[in-house]
Amino acid sequence: MKSLKILTQFLIEECKISSFQIWEILNDREFLPIYPNHHSMIFQHHKSNLYFELDKGFAIVIFTEGKVLPKKELKHLEQLIYTYYLEHMLEREKYIRNKMMESIRDISSLNNLDDLLVKILKNSLSVIPVADMGVLWMYNQKEDILIPKAWAGGPSAEIQKMRMKISEGIIGKTFRENNSIILTSFNDIWNESLSITIENQTYLQSSYHFEELQSIISVPIAVEETVLCVLIIYQNGPYPLLTAKDQKLLESFSDQVSIALTNSRLYQHLKEQNNILIQRDEIHHSFMNLSLQSKGLKIITNELRRMVNIPIAIIDFTDNQVYSKPNSWHKNAPVFHPEQLTTIKKAEFKTFITTDQERTFYFHPILAINTIIGMLIAVVNEDELTSLDKMVFEQSSSIIALEIIRQQSLTDSFYKKTSDRFHQFLQLKEYGQLCEKGLELGIQQNFFYAAIIIQLTYTHEIDFMNIQIHRLVSDLKKAYQSHLPVVFGAQDKVTLLCQFPQEISVIDFENRLHHLHSNWKNANGSSLRIAVGTCYENLEDIAASYSEAEKTLDFQKSRNLIGIMHYQKIGINRLFLNQPSEELHRFINEVFLPLQVDFDKNQSLEETLLAYVQNNRSISLTAKQLHIHVNTLYQRIKKIEDKLKISFSSSEDMLKIQLACFLRQSSMTYKK
Repeated sequence: MKSLKILTQFLIEECKISSFQIWEILNDREFLPIYPNHHSMIFQHHKSNLYFELDKGFAIVIFTEGKVLPKKELKHLEQLIYTYYLEHMLEREKYIRNKMMESIRDISSLNNLDDLLVKILKNSLSVIPVADMGVLWMYNQKEDILIPKAWAGGPSAEIQKMRMKISEGIIGKTFRENNSIILTSFNDIWNESLSITIENQTYLQSSYHFEELQSIISVPIAVEETVLCVLIIYQNGPYPLLTAKDQKLLESFSDQVSIALTNSRLYQHLKEQNNILIQRDEIHHSFMNLSLQSKGLKIITNELRRMVNIPIAIIDFTDNQVYSKPNSWHKNAPVFHPEQLTTIKKAEFKTFITTDQERTFYFHPILAINTIIGMLIAVVNEDELTSLDKMVFEQSSSIIALEIIRQQSLTDSFYKKTSDRFHQFLQLKEYGQLCEKGLELGIQQNFFYAAIIIQLTYTHEIDFMNIQIHRLVSDLKKAYQSHLPVVFGAQDKVTLLCQFPQEISVIDFENRLHHLHSNWKNANGSSLRIAVGTCYENLEDIAASYSEAEKTLDFQKSRNLIGIMHYQKIGINRLFLNQPSEELHRFINEVFLPLQVDFDKNQSLEETLLAYVQNNRSISLTAKQLHIHVNTLYQRIKKIEDKLKISFSSSEDMLKIQLACFLRQSSMTYKK
């Protein structure tokens, strides 16, 4: 140091002092030899020492072996010492700045955060030379504790066992209050440390031997105004030496740790985003391969489970099929009906009480042209589903939709071909051709046959109706299996041909049909219109059964009927199936409107006519039913004949009246 050389030359040459010592005094307690620089020297107080206090906590002492300097030389010596002090402080500031810059340069290194924190901690100790040891504590939010993340100055691996609660000691207080702390008294340190658990005290004492601990500085480290760490340094010795300047200096290094943590977070975030993009491409590539290869929903389900490692299921609403992995994932899960799930318009979590526990499910709807055609379900809690898992589900949903649509298109094409072939079969008259075409359709010989047409009774979007038709066909196939050689859907109807090896099977089929209708009504909240043709034993009569089913369905629609109806149960109404409903109403009105001319007086005439015909023209039974005298009944019958200009003794007039009454009662019954 240039100023020190000038100072010593002045003492030797100008002051004629051949033997002397120069010492630095820090905080009136720390004595450092400057000249000669022998650390083995022992500081000795002497009344002839030249003492120069240059700053609070910093002084220079020169041992002159009793020689007294003149005032002029003393003043010049004081100037030289002050010059030395300035140079000394500049060197110290330069050193601190270099260490700061070194730490700042290190901050840009993002490879290993732990190594970076250790470097910053070592640099902070090097610029606070009186500090012996330092530890960086990091907050673990999951466990709500502070754990040692980095340390320097000699602690052993035992320190890693410490788990400091935020209510413990100086470190916990610094974290809680978000304020730096300096303690320069052993008693103060001891009092503040009383809340540390015995276990943590044991680990701390085992990791580092504290020799006369005198002072500590503890500073919080915050990122975005949230405290994440605590940096603490310790000083041993006979006297406390850490100062407020050291506290400020340590706070500067804590800012660097904050920057390092922020950079690390940003880096990790960017790294994660980059990994997500890479994984997104890989996921998309995997699903696209599955889609192009038309592997089917079962393979897609297996691939999904492999990617997210969560129990999952895919429900295809078009055929009500469930594809799950593992296969038993829903053993204790509630039964998810498609009509319940179609109300879920966006991805969401729902919790259900199952047989053994409360379980949370993640629902991700599968959409196609704004119509829900399926549902992806995962057994997972909301806090357990990662962003990557959600991305996998999002990527897979479009592939699942494509696969369902592809299968649906194939099924629609199959339905169209089946429909064409079946109608070609219906046109055939020659028995040999019927047998040949029947074998192509799966129709076996020597069976009982019945044609059935099922129609949905509500209108909806075409896409949704198509899904419902596919579901209905799927339910029919499950219920009747080999009994349905022909089944296909078109628009809002399903056509099926049933075959039975014996008549007993017809009864069983009838029971299953009622069961299917009941289940559909319960599941969908609406009934079906089911028209059943007559069951015949010959191939030639299948066309007749199908024609009857068509007529029965037309009759149900004209009467706005729902449920199951057999052609035979239409009864005499079969005679009027081809008659327009307007014509039938006109015929009924010809009989009953004349009886309603004066409603108040003639209301009883309608009731009388209906009761008279219903009781097969029995006077006594009709009078008893109407609670009137026989003579009153005769009077009413006469009035009816007069108003309608008929005679009950005329067979032609009577046939007209009976038909009108039958159609009137039939119409009223169906409306009910």
